[in-house]
Amino acid sequence: MIYTIKKKLQLLFKKLSYGLFKLIYGKIEQIEPAHNNEQTEIKFSKISPYNYKVFLVNQSRIYTDTINDTAIIQNNTLIEGPSFQIRETVFESIKKNIVLTKGTSRMKKKINGTLFSLLTGGAGNFNYWHWLFDVLPRFKILQNILELDKVDFFLLPNLDKKFQKESLDIIGIPFEKRISSLKNRHIECEKIIITDHPYVIRNNATQELLDLPQWIIAWLKETFTKNLSLEDSKFPKRIYIDRKDADPNIKVLRKILNEEEVVSKLKAKEFKIITLSDYSISDQIKLFYNANNIVGLHGAGFANIIFSKPHTSMLELKSSGAGKACENLAVKSNVNYDCLSVIPEKFSNNNQMGHIRINIEELENKIAD
Repeated sequence: MIYTIKKKLQLLFKKLSYGLFKLIYGKIEQIEPAHNNEQTEIKFSKISPYNYKVFLVNQSRIYTDTINDTAIIQNNTLIEGPSFQIRETVFESIKKNIVLTKGTSRMKKKINGTLFSLLTGGAGNFNYWHWLFDVLPRFKILQNILELDKVDFFLLPNLDKKFQKESLDIIGIPFEKRISSLKNRHIECEKIIITDHPYVIRNNATQELLDLPQWIIAWLKETFTKNLSLEDSKFPKRIYIDRKDADPNIKVLRKILNEEEVVSKLKAKEFKIITLSDYSISDQIKLFYNANNIVGLHGAGFANIIFSKPHTSMLELKSSGAGKACENLAVKSNVNYDCLSVIPEKFSNNNQMGHIRINIEELENKIAD
């Protein structure tokens, strides 16, 4: 009873809030394609074989719900092209953008200068894999037409994670120019810049994630290793990536049921147990570069496989429905990939999720000296 009343009050508050902000900022009812908008310039960033659009929208504002929708608005008209609305990993029609029904229900922050938005949907907020492959490559796309020091502010999905701060430091983005979308959902600016998505070209994110453009891997490797001395004997040759640091919501859905057995067997084979969040990005790169054998449960940490030496051995422990994202990335990185694919005992209907039990004899055969 109390819960029902609380939910009704929350819904009422939201409706009142939407109405209030529509009074403050006006209703958004019109849609205009970017190529028809006189205040929008479209440039092209060529990274063979791709030709990415870069939208430069003058005297506009940006609004995001931080998960599915981002809207570029000019004179209360929604600009089609730089705006996006994601439903179940698909970029839907602009007619479904949230601002058309709920408006821009956050106080507006007004800033002077040029703002580059690297927003990409909710996956970039906390996930290391998507931060590396969905968010950061946009810097390269922009650099082909504009130097980063010409940009006054950078709108990022989030800035709370250590890996986010460290990667921006490496790229050279000044701290005072960084803005988090989780804290600033509605911004007005003299010029807003947005690029096409780095790898979702055919509007099938689930499939296109399996075939990341080679230039993204090459750019990340060059950017993050150019000032590093990679060879370092202090890093172990055999590592197991545990997931003690995984998001609690993911750990509930994806884990190894007999992990103690797995760890015991790996330790006996001289594997070092590694929690990646204990290491800086630079040291994670060195970990993967110096390791000859890498074992771990399917997850974002395997994004670091791009920094491994050619012919490093990688063993992925995964649910049978987890897909080939890690495998394909390993192949593109010239890494020797193998896996133990197991039918999950729980959540078996949820592709990459599921609790799995590893056959220790099979594991031992896979990691034989």
